[in-house]
Amino acid sequence: MKHRLLYIPIAFLFILSFVDCAKKGTPSGGPRDTIPPIIVRSSPENYSTNFTGDEIEIRFDEYIKLKDLTKELIISPPMKYTPIITPLNTSKTLKIKLIDTLKPNTTYSFNFGKSIVDNNEGNQFEYFKYIFSTGSYIDSLKLSGKVKDAQLIAPEIPTTVMLYEAGETFNDSLVFTEKPTYITVTKDSTGTFELTNLKEGNYLLLALKEKNNDYTFQPKNDKIGFVKQLITLPTDSSYTLTLFKEISDYKLARPSQVGKNHIVFGYEGRADSLDIELLSEKPEDYISTVFKDEKTDTLHYWFKPAVETDSLIFKVT
Repeated sequence: MKHRLLYIPIAFLFILSFVDCAKKGTPSGGPRDTIPPIIVRSSPENYSTNFTGDEIEIRFDEYIKLKDLTKELIISPPMKYTPIITPLNTSKTLKIKLIDTLKPNTTYSFNFGKSIVDNNEGNQFEYFKYIFSTGSYIDSLKLSGKVKDAQLIAPEIPTTVMLYEAGETFNDSLVFTEKPTYITVTKDSTGTFELTNLKEGNYLLLALKEKNNDYTFQPKNDKIGFVKQLITLPTDSSYTLTLFKEISDYKLARPSQVGKNHIVFGYEGRADSLDIELLSEKPEDYISTVFKDEKTDTLHYWFKPAVETDSLIFKVT
């Protein structure tokens, strides 16, 4: 009898423990969570000055995950080496590990776009910016405007908007090889943009609809729009940039014979009217035709009968 009495309290405690655990589970029914994650603390604090570290931690009140980070994140000024940003799965802490050497007296902005969402319902913590300066103050100037497309009703989104600082070594060719000083993207089909945390000075303002997303202008692939004159900050002006596709100078590539009666000529630029004439000796019944494939920038030259020779000389006009 004594042994049986010993087991009763233990069983009773087990049942209470089980009920208590059940209360901690996800309740059935009830309103859906629509509240985005909330930042509890940051280290260093957002908008810190005299920043010298290489790691940033941002703590949230709930578990978060990063969605489409590579597409959503905008770092301005751009960094040569991309920071390591976690979590890869879920966590209450977002960490930024800086790899690049930071510029002195520069304000850096990390705009996470719509990438930060809570783990359960996917509520977005939209357009969160973490900002710090390696100098003694945060740059606070702004520039806004709109992007249009010369051939479309609405510009493609996102379109990248850039500022190049016009310092002593500045020249227009930098847009082909160097990343800009500041960047942002258009948010929606209205084409509006805003660049923030800028410092005063003279700048080249341009917009790119890129194919490679490397923040440099590739004329063969990208659309570009720009303000012809340098702009000066601060300014109250708003600017409109119109995208267009630059027409490359015409250039013909070395031809290659891909079949007994078929030769291809690659080209760049506009090739509206081209005439290909065979200058080598050919039979009297020789005929030819040319087809232009605009998708691959290729001219296809078919001919018959086949010409028995080691080389053919063509004139292209």
